[in-house]
Amino acid sequence: MKDKKYLIGVDCGTTSSRTVIFDFKGNLVGLGQIMNPLTYPGVGRVECDGPTLIENLYETTKIAIKKSGIDPEEVAGVSFDMFRCTMVTRDKEGNFTTPIIIWQDLRSAEMLPSMVDQLKARGMTPDELYDICGMPLGGVFPSGKLQWVKKNMPEAYENATRIHTMMGLLTKAYGADDYYDDFNDTPWLQLNDENFQYSQKLCDVFGVDYKKLAPLRKSGEVIGQVTPFVAEKTGLAVGTPLVMGTGDQQSGCLGCGCVREGIGYASGSTAGITAGKSKKLLRDPAKKCYVLGTPDGAWVMEGQANSAGSAFKWFKGEFCDVEELAAKYLGLEVYDFMTTSSKKSVPGANGCFFLPYLQGANTPNYEANARATFVGMTFAHTRNDLVRAVMEGICFDIRDMLDAMVAGNVPEYNVVRLTGGISRSEYWCQMQADIYNRPCETVAQEEATALGCAMVAAVGVGVYKNFEEAADNMVNVTKRYEPNPDIASRYEDAYQTWRTVYHALSGKAFDAVKGFQEKYR
Repeated sequence: MKDKKYLIGVDCGTTSSRTVIFDFKGNLVGLGQIMNPLTYPGVGRVECDGPTLIENLYETTKIAIKKSGIDPEEVAGVSFDMFRCTMVTRDKEGNFTTPIIIWQDLRSAEMLPSMVDQLKARGMTPDELYDICGMPLGGVFPSGKLQWVKKNMPEAYENATRIHTMMGLLTKAYGADDYYDDFNDTPWLQLNDENFQYSQKLCDVFGVDYKKLAPLRKSGEVIGQVTPFVAEKTGLAVGTPLVMGTGDQQSGCLGCGCVREGIGYASGSTAGITAGKSKKLLRDPAKKCYVLGTPDGAWVMEGQANSAGSAFKWFKGEFCDVEELAAKYLGLEVYDFMTTSSKKSVPGANGCFFLPYLQGANTPNYEANARATFVGMTFAHTRNDLVRAVMEGICFDIRDMLDAMVAGNVPEYNVVRLTGGISRSEYWCQMQADIYNRPCETVAQEEATALGCAMVAAVGVGVYKNFEEAADNMVNVTKRYEPNPDIASRYEDAYQTWRTVYHALSGKAFDAVKGFQEKYR
């Protein structure tokens, strides 16, 4: 490693893709980013063009190398992380047999009744499925999307010779000889056993050809080298080791230093993700929180909200034209302007509550028909209250997941590490500590997901012997936020009220709204 200085993380996120270059101490030395080619062909549907995405990924790597000015020969290894909960079908020539159906897409919900029937036909229940694979049935999971493709696009399924996740797309695109998938992320397809291996039993239940599934490799395993074709496309050196990565949120956990039990994780990015690690096999007695693997061979229980930072972005785009103009005039970021305006409200937003379910409710409620809602508005409420209600609603949803995971046997958090867009605001970070009623910390590297990816590469090629050593050398905590007891007490009341609002609307009210939307769309 004497002549090597750098590690590369290729981070395929939902809304954009990045290539980020780090040195061995976790310092960012180069970044390339391009927005993903997403389309929205109908209500609740989100797709991505696969070939364009691959070309964009190559270009991000080329941009990062050019901006950094590094010698590509000094790169020790490349690893990958990807947006999860998404499956891809490819034919024998490598063509996509369908557009990539993004995790946010809700067509999986259409297939839940038939999946329950498929289980019943084999003498099984959804709870028994969870006990085997660690994943409950849900309205956005790729298992349902695969069933949707089989029902509505049967030729696309029949012509597919490989069914893989976004990891398989990355590994093959960068030079591996097959669409190698991450061993730790098999539960998304709900075709795995407790050991994360594919289960012939579950493949039979759901009518999936076992032979079509991509081969699995463990995080940190060298799976190939950069080929001459990829080198030309990306600027990487031919022969650079390719290291199997992991899912974006497991990678984010690494990049935030969540390598030991008791360090929780809360990401407020496009989606909201929470995570807690255990060295013992995890299964949630309530069958709500899902379980995946970690790069070091442990288990992680997670919660997922389909919208978090994206809910704040939506609110800004639809209701904050004045704030955007004012922020531009004052030379401020519009999001900073908005969070500052929320300070003119009070904890609990004067009794205005926001449910951030712009794309259905996921963990721990799993209600695809749930919709975003403001409740409690009166003539006395102001725009500032609405802004604060959106911020708080996103945090209440994350708190719901954190609590559900502790109830699901994750070791209690000594601290929660914060990442994602909502962690950029110190004010919002303190709000999270008060709402979660737990100490929270931020880390120096905002690109935590890509950093975790680089840490996987570091361990895979031998820069560091394990992930704890990698974290000790590459992750730096910047600030700690202690909950304010008085504000936390008020937020406890607000959170319980927020939960009451959700459960009052759950079922009949949301179903009626969804039915109306379907009838007149």
